[in-house]
Amino acid sequence: MMKKIIIVIIALLAFGSIGGIFLAGLNIYTRSTTPIETEQTQPEISPTQQFPAIPDSSPSTK
Repeated sequence: MMKKIIIVIIALLAFGSIGGIFLAGLNIYTRSTTPIETEQTQPEISPTQQFPAIPDSSPSTK
């Protein structure tokens, strides 16, 4: 009975390791086949950069 438990534990650890190796390989493959964008045609413009600053029209207490 004890041998079976040890064999099951070893099998689970082995399959876990194989799964980890598979996922690591998949990650490397995905990184190597994904194209990298090196050119930016236009810089991103945020909404605050599109319009000039609006003067503050609130009444000031001087």
